[in-house]
Amino acid sequence: MINSVTKTIMSFCIVGSLFIAGCAGSDTEQQEMPFQTVEQRGVSPTQLTSGIYVLRTATEWSNFWSVLKSSMIPQPPLPLVDFSENVVIAVVDHSRSTGGHSITITHLLKSTAGMVVQAVHQSPGQDCLVTQALDQPYHIVTTPVFSGEATLKVTETVLNCSTP
Repeated sequence: MINSVTKTIMSFCIVGSLFIAGCAGSDTEQQEMPFQTVEQRGVSPTQLTSGIYVLRTATEWSNFWSVLKSSMIPQPPLPLVDFSENVVIAVVDHSRSTGGHSITITHLLKSTAGMVVQAVHQSPGQDCLVTQALDQPYHIVTTPVFSGEATLKVTETVLNCSTP
């Protein structure tokens, strides 16, 4: 005969095991992925729209680079990437009316759904000296091949240039 305490314990065990099994397959588990910067700077505004680009082939990479560097003569050589092991992720900011802006990829978090790219956009504070030229900041990295989509999460910060 099973007493009421045993029944309660068994109920907790069953519910607990279902909860644990449900959590094991969730998309909330994220693994930090290594990455290496290819280039980070700004350029004269290009025909690239702001956002995230995941480039998985040499052709996609070459086309992206050509558009990114279209205002440069001569165009710098295309950095080499081994696409059998890596993909290129580029985060391109909006065109800005002054210098002093930057975009920096800080973390790549891989999940079963793909990759979450965390970046920080830094804008100059009101006391910062900036160039009076159009600028479009970007950050390009390589990371090991992954499947699925990439999503971008940007945090905004403002640089404080005032002296104490």
